[in-house]
Amino acid sequence: MARTSLRSRTNRFFYRNRNKGIRNLMLYIAVGNLVVYVLYLLNRANPIFYYALLFDYEKILSGQVWRLFTYPLVYLVESTPFLGLIGLFFYYWCGTILDQYWGTLRFNFYYLSALLLTDVVAMLVGAAVSAELKTEGLSMAGLISADYINLSLFLAVATILPEQQIRIYFLIPVKMKWLAWLDIGLTLYGMLRSLFSLIHAGVPYVSVYLMILLVPVVPLLNYLLFFGKQAAAILPDFLRYHPTKTSWKREMHQGRIYEASRPRDNARFRCTVCGRTEITNPGLEFRYCSRCAGYRCYCEDHINNHTHITE
Repeated sequence: MARTSLRSRTNRFFYRNRNKGIRNLMLYIAVGNLVVYVLYLLNRANPIFYYALLFDYEKILSGQVWRLFTYPLVYLVESTPFLGLIGLFFYYWCGTILDQYWGTLRFNFYYLSALLLTDVVAMLVGAAVSAELKTEGLSMAGLISADYINLSLFLAVATILPEQQIRIYFLIPVKMKWLAWLDIGLTLYGMLRSLFSLIHAGVPYVSVYLMILLVPVVPLLNYLLFFGKQAAAILPDFLRYHPTKTSWKREMHQGRIYEASRPRDNARFRCTVCGRTEITNPGLEFRYCSRCAGYRCYCEDHINNHTHITE
């Protein structure tokens, strides 16, 4: 009960302050990437500006704390130009959707918390990694990237709009949730490939293995923290909640009771299962189910956890 209350208070806080924060955050990040890329091309022989933005454990400890926030700006430099521009536009599109759906403040918190949690883990493990790499005359600079933080943006949009179709290369229609499965699979594959490559090369540094395992997981944990049960929206249908016949009858009975006894409070949204509204629970999110007959509205706790009404 306490956890539900905390989530409700958090949702209420974000709802009341939805227009505060850095508006068009992803636009600034996209423009920053383009600026860094142009500067990199102009001075490719000695890209000082590019190296000044990378995550570097030792230089952060020496006082260059801006590196904790600037490494997302080198995404385009570290990608191929064509795929990098497509990816940059795509993540800008994801950020715009989240900004409009959540509000500016909640989206800012989502992105910055993923960034800061990644920084914390990287700094905690970075001491051991840096010490071991020093023995070989190597540096930790560039080992941390924003790829997984950007992936968490896409997972968030896929959770909000799982049935939304996008066209790959403007031709192939694919649902967002399918792409989410693909991205998660490619992420796991990349982690395993990196681990096997290190093992095959005989790299003796345990901290490097730990870094490879932890850094991709941190933005995913941040995603789960923000979405909770709602993350089930991107799961395949056979893994979702399938209520028994008894629970289906109970939900239908509860729905009829709320429908018959609900107060005439002019609420715009009312959950079909629990009867909560935006008036009784400010900040609670509501959505309509496209698979239920009629216009059936559900709260964030039941949109992915109810029996579909077909008649």
